[in-house]
Amino acid sequence: DIEVSREILHDDPNTNKVLKKIKSVDKNFLLDSFLDGSKKAFEYIIKKYSDENIKPLKKLLSADIFKMFDKQINDRAKKKENLDVSIIGIKEAEIEEVSLRSNVASIKVKFSSEQVQVIKNDKGNIISGDTNQILSIVESWFFSKDLKRNDPNWVLEKIEESN
Repeated sequence: DIEVSREILHDDPNTNKVLKKIKSVDKNFLLDSFLDGSKKAFEYIIKKYSDENIKPLKKLLSADIFKMFDKQINDRAKKKENLDVSIIGIKEAEIEEVSLRSNVASIKVKFSSEQVQVIKNDKGNIISGDTNQILSIVESWFFSKDLKRNDPNWVLEKIEESN
């Protein structure tokens, strides 16, 4: 298909080539839809994590990330602390890396967001952070998906701080 071969999905030629391979394996893959979905996932996952309600995230998180979130929430609970994260906005979501190995696609997305993060004690008093301070947070989130499975969800495999 000449249309697909000429299509430019990404400025980087290697990334572009892999994105086109993903598209050839998963005919429903659309880059814009993926990026929109990744932004929604970013906000949803952070909201549920902040609300200490990660059970609904089970299908969206790798076992490792789920365990890490669970441990962090339990550690805060033991200290009678609560994390409150508000996302003001996502300034940018850009694809940094892409790979495809035996039908498993992995896409690393760099999110630049503005957030307010505070930790409160059990009385609701702020013990860390400032509700008036907007933090610029840059993180890379690694999403993966087995393109041969019918599940439309991409799974969050890893989070890295970026600069």
